[in-house]
Amino acid sequence: MEITLPHNFQKPTPYQLDYLASPKQFSVLVWHRRSRKSRTALNKQILKIFQRPRAAPGVCYYALPTYRQAKQVMWDSLVNEHIPREIIDKKNDSELAIHYKNGVIQRFIGTEDPDKHRGTNPFDVVFDEYSEMPEEIWTAIFQPVLRENKGSATFVYTPKGKNHSWKLLELAKQNPEWFWSLKTVHDTGVFTPAELDEIKRNTPQALYAQEYECQFLEGAGQFFRRIRENTYDPSKTDLTTTGDFQLGVDLAKYQDWTVITPFNLNTFRAYPQDRFNQVDWNLQEARIEAAARRFNDAKVVIDSTGVGDPIVENLQSRDLNIDPFKFTETSKSNLLQNLAINLEQDKVKIPNDEGLIGELESFRYELNERGKIKFGAPEGMPDDRVMSLALSVWNAHQTPLQIDESVEEPEPTYPDIGI
Repeated sequence: MEITLPHNFQKPTPYQLDYLASPKQFSVLVWHRRSRKSRTALNKQILKIFQRPRAAPGVCYYALPTYRQAKQVMWDSLVNEHIPREIIDKKNDSELAIHYKNGVIQRFIGTEDPDKHRGTNPFDVVFDEYSEMPEEIWTAIFQPVLRENKGSATFVYTPKGKNHSWKLLELAKQNPEWFWSLKTVHDTGVFTPAELDEIKRNTPQALYAQEYECQFLEGAGQFFRRIRENTYDPSKTDLTTTGDFQLGVDLAKYQDWTVITPFNLNTFRAYPQDRFNQVDWNLQEARIEAAARRFNDAKVVIDSTGVGDPIVENLQSRDLNIDPFKFTETSKSNLLQNLAINLEQDKVKIPNDEGLIGELESFRYELNERGKIKFGAPEGMPDDRVMSLALSVWNAHQTPLQIDESVEEPEPTYPDIGI
């Protein structure tokens, strides 16, 4: 029986061939998101497995930042796609291990606990998403072993700031025993110009620069940019209630806070937020209605997920302009990216509220292999101010205020509701 390796691998591109053909002991691949770097590194490891002498089969590792990633990204997908059954003796699903017919064992591991891997003796290790791993997994755990047994290692990642992965690339550039390759979207041709334009339109600039241009940025991982550059002092600003407004309402869940953010569609300025908790649902509805009336019968974009459904129905029965927003993974991503892009492009202004600024600055992101952004506040940190602000600017379009100077009407007064 004849088996061709790499298996189910499309014709390698020049940048893939450079790595696949390299005889160097250590390799660093800083390739942009969705550049097929994981499947390339996996297939080279498979080739190394079948270059081992039968007298010394050994063990190799394919490592990711977490066990869950090792299972989902590699074991449940790429392993089945690129490793033919004919060369496998047995698979152990609980240990994520493949025993090959030539005696080699390939293990897929997470690196959450570096000490767990002390005392091992692999002949090859792939560190996939090395920029998200603890540095010691290489410097203290695997490097001494691989140098002692003349083993090999490949580091695959996109940048995550000037951390240990940046230092490793700089080291590789100056060391002849290392192969290194840095490829941006302009080097690989993976995307068509139209696809690239679409990605740019829907990705915050800093995230695009890091994940697709492979730039090592300071402050990497911060989701919102140009936050403080777009603040203003409400005490020194005319916060008129004349014109068009949209309210963003994030409803409290259990011990959380309800937050109302008025957004002026004429000036694209977010007004100071009304944030409160431990309030009866009927009183919350009354408070939301009062805010909508105060701001010229504003459109209310409100969280309708879970407990929000009956509140939305009650508010609609009061003849308010209600736009329910149901949170899903996709809708939340779109909502927050819209806010990030508006801030980054200096389109919106926010009050210099340190509570709101702190929440915005705490948001972090990561991008998975499919290009999907995952982000949020750190565990235990609130995000209600951010979500309310994001709802207030959702689908907002700036409309210059038209003033009819021929008619003068007194400005209406409303009860003080704390906004």
